[in-house]
Amino acid sequence: MGTNRFRSIARRSAEKTSGELAAELAQLTRMTRPEIETLLPRRGDRERFVELMQIVDSTASQNRKLRQLHDRFEEFGPILLRILRRVV
Repeated sequence: MGTNRFRSIARRSAEKTSGELAAELAQLTRMTRPEIETLLPRRGDRERFVELMQIVDSTASQNRKLRQLHDRFEEFGPILLRILRRVV
């Protein structure tokens, strides 16, 4: 169920401005739009964040999710570090 909302965002992201994408992400996360814009200043970062959320929110097994994250760690690593710095 949750994955569909992220797929929908990913599909529409090409049509949205960077600010609109940040606003939509803020509605789906516990972060505010300014926090998202600060943590993920580039549009590509926000789009990868959507992809990351799709993996995390999917109904796939834990092992499959870990494999997907492992395979794309170079892409997702910088985003994960920025988000974790906010939490820590």
